[in-house]
Amino acid sequence: MKHPVQKLAYGNGDALFLAIGARVQEFDAATGALRRQWQPEEPAAPVADNDPPRKKAKVEASPATNAFRSLCCSPNGKYIIGSTDEQKLLLVFSTENLTLVSARKFPKRPSAIAITEDSTTIFLGDKFGDVYSVPLIDNGDISSSANGFSKTTTSETESGSELEPIFGHVSMLVDVIVVESAGVRHIISSDRDEHVRVTQYPKSYIIERFCFGHEQFVSQLVIPAWSPNTLISGGGDDFIAHWDWTNGQLIEKIEIKSKLIFPPSTAEDDDEKKLENEVAILGIWPVPELHVILAYDQSTSTLLIFKLDDGKLEYLSQVSISILDIALTGIDGEIFVSLDNRSEATPESLIKKFKITAAGQISEIDSEIMSKISAAASYELVSPIELAWLQPISVLRKRAEH
Repeated sequence: MKHPVQKLAYGNGDALFLAIGARVQEFDAATGALRRQWQPEEPAAPVADNDPPRKKAKVEASPATNAFRSLCCSPNGKYIIGSTDEQKLLLVFSTENLTLVSARKFPKRPSAIAITEDSTTIFLGDKFGDVYSVPLIDNGDISSSANGFSKTTTSETESGSELEPIFGHVSMLVDVIVVESAGVRHIISSDRDEHVRVTQYPKSYIIERFCFGHEQFVSQLVIPAWSPNTLISGGGDDFIAHWDWTNGQLIEKIEIKSKLIFPPSTAEDDDEKKLENEVAILGIWPVPELHVILAYDQSTSTLLIFKLDDGKLEYLSQVSISILDIALTGIDGEIFVSLDNRSEATPESLIKKFKITAAGQISEIDSEIMSKISAAASYELVSPIELAWLQPISVLRKRAEH
């Protein structure tokens, strides 16, 4: 079994970038040819000889990995930006030759990143709930070490003790986006609780408003390019929320649980199995050329397709498919989909390409090229335990202890 492609990014003409574990691969999306590959010079060393036995036993049971948690292309198309897990790194690559041009370490694991439209600043949220503002490129030197990287700059140390957050949540930060309105830049962030917060920048001590309406974790925030005052959010609730983020008004809730097909529970199922019949939105993607919104529910492996026009979000259709990520091309409704190949239905496929219509119809295209990419991409897993970090989004849901 090959390692799945956990993250996708598309840009710089016809380049398709794949994050696979701790590696990044670049393919020609038109031909399926592998152009370049980047990986750390040396693997991470998660445990030292002098570490206590308890820590060594924990690492052996669930080995550490420096897998990419996020991957995206800068708006100017010059850079690929990713954050990694175990080493808490923010990595920036040049799209020209896939060389690493910047590597910075943070105090806690990054959980979300957003890039300004001018491709100069990155906003990074971490699992502690803090949000940082850093330049996309800094002037520090990059060097490899036994842990993969070491880096010290004048603005931050390896421990991150000199790097101060611009604001924070009281719960784990899950998503962050940046938007401008009336000449003022805003950061919209969500957390493991039900909070959606609108903050000014650079005056980040000014909280303009909260968007109240969610009751569970909010995993995804999207502002469609064709409707800049609109915010679409989703997570663990039974609905997708449609807001006017400029005034905090909840325009509508689109109920989706009744549209999903959950496996029936039986009397023999334990409580944990019965709790699986809950909505868990892994991703939301806008398709600007069609005015379409895609939302993926991980609990039922269902991709939901909506139309957003005239201030109304309308459900169109759905398709059953196991997805890890989607990359938009911006061309005629064409999208790349990373498949969860741990599913028995797709044991060999890693990537597929689909075309979506404005009416919500979806069809597979370029299957031969995608098969070529799937054959050349990734690497063979030594053991399934290497994927222990690839947890479902539903783990964000808080449970009562009693």
